Amino acid sequence: MFAVPARVVGRLLREPLVHFFVIAVVLLAVHQRFLQPEPRQRIVLSPDVLRGLRQDFARRTGAEPSPAEAAALVERYLDNEVLYREALAQGLDRGDIIVRRRLIQKMEFVLEASEPIATPSDAALQQYLDAHVERYATRERVSMTHVFVSTDRHGDAAERQAAALHAQLAAGADPTTLGDPFLRGREFKLYTEADLAGIFGAAFAPAVMPLPVGEWSRPLRSSFGWHVVRLDQRTPGRRPDVREVRDSVLRDWLEERRTAAGRSALDRLRATYDIDVQERDRLIPLSRTPSGRGPAPPPLSRTTGGRGPG
Repeated sequence: MFAVPARVVGRLLREPLVHFFVIAVVLLAVHQRFLQPEPRQRIVLSPDVLRGLRQDFARRTGAEPSPAEAAALVERYLDNEVLYREALAQGLDRGDIIVRRRLIQKMEFVLEASEPIATPSDAALQQYLDAHVERYATRERVSMTHVFVSTDRHGDAAERQAAALHAQLAAGADPTTLGDPFLRGREFKLYTEADLAGIFGAAFAPAVMPLPVGEWSRPLRSSFGWHVVRLDQRTPGRRPDVREVRDSVLRDWLEERRTAAGRSALDRLRATYDIDVQERDRLIPLSRTPSGRGPAPPPLSRTTGGRGPG
């Protein structure tokens, strides 16, 4: 192999031109590695974006944007897009609970929409109604007249006085001339058991509902005192036909299926993660996912209760 004489190497190393060349190569490498400017980002306003800007303006104002307004919409969109990208580049989306909640919510919608849901048949809706009939059934309602005896006014004697009033009412006395004033009045028209419980208390309402129509009851206790009650009318509850509540049943059926689809999709995503809950002993024990990789969260759900009549 050809060997360069040592004296030649020494001469080259002392040559200023060689020094200049080596320094230039090093500076070029540093520039290429560290100092080269980042490529410029590109913002594209597609026809769909521009159309969306115009449609949003028309929806808010009720009129199409003028050329000057359209130009202002574009400028505002560009400003917002630049600020959005810079915020992401600086990591401003991380550690912000509001941004986190919004992204989670959007992801929930994406997951729920990830599996198409076919329109249910009438038979499927009927089956759903049968399984949740209590949501849609018309509740029993009663109309009543009561005579009130206040415990605040009469104390321990209130029950005895109510019993005396019952005897008078059963003998035909006029109820409007008896008892103490009641803030909500003497007569109640077509109230459900839940309605009565909200006014008189949880123990009073179930005692009233089965009373026979047209007869004065024994004294009944409420949150306010004692009442002698006469039912004037009873409207029985009724199971609705699916055609009467189809819209409500369909809405609830679809919401339940979307929630289930979102839960299934999220379970598949969770199965791709290794989950480590540290200091688990400080938490309430949680069930585990089918994959066994971590605690199962509550289902994705934004459902509302059934919205049947009554």
